[in-house]
Amino acid sequence: MKFATTILSLIILLSFFGKQDTYGQNNTIVLAKNQSSSMLEYYALNQIETAWQQDHFNIYFSPTDNIKASEFVTMKKEVEDWVNYWQNQKEKNNKSIVKKIFNKTRNKFLKNYAECSSFSNMLKTGTYDCLTATLLYAHIFNEMGYDFTIKQLNSHVYILLNDEHLGLTLIESTDVYGYVNNEDDIKAREEKYQTRLESSLLYQEYGMNLSENLSIKDLAGLQYYNQAVNAYRTQDLDQAQLSLYKASLVTDSPRIIYLRSYLEEEGLVEDWTK
Repeated sequence: MKFATTILSLIILLSFFGKQDTYGQNNTIVLAKNQSSSMLEYYALNQIETAWQQDHFNIYFSPTDNIKASEFVTMKKEVEDWVNYWQNQKEKNNKSIVKKIFNKTRNKFLKNYAECSSFSNMLKTGTYDCLTATLLYAHIFNEMGYDFTIKQLNSHVYILLNDEHLGLTLIESTDVYGYVNNEDDIKAREEKYQTRLESSLLYQEYGMNLSENLSIKDLAGLQYYNQAVNAYRTQDLDQAQLSLYKASLVTDSPRIIYLRSYLEEEGLVEDWTK
């Protein structure tokens, strides 16, 4: 049965890759083939809502360079098997298992921290950042039916989850002690996150002080924002510009406009409204 399921998933995915010459005829093309890092990205970013509704992993993996159908299926299945395991554990228990999910997921998937890591790279190598690790936890909690909010600050992302057994719980994906469910400790954590504000480039330049809730799709799209930041740091300004544009196709997070404005005012990229 597992083999049959894998083959079926592969066939479905290959059908997405095979649409490259037909779906564009009936839809506005917002990203050209030569701007795309894979046929998955070309498909997903030209049909955001359809791609997202069909399979969230289309957007999770779209920033991956030259992703193959077999890689897509393998990585997706690993996450799905993990979710199914914990769903079974949840159904067997009448007490909270959130802390176990937090610790075991860290042990299994999160090995090395590095800024601007992609979701697929995290699954392949264990290299993660606060965005991609939070995306993984958010996906797991969402699939399991938990009530939670994804919080974004200038330079950090974390989760506030309502545990039916223990109440409000903070999930900080980059900290081995990032499971916190004491109200005073949660408040102290959030105040600590705010102290990072002054070191933010966009706060120094524009006073950007983000405090907003994100959707899971926003998180997935902000992988492109991180790619833009990484490209800017290496002075690959064309790539920074393209990555910001790709991010804007998926999410309307204000951090995209802030960074774009900074690059334009510094004369590093052209005004994209012209």
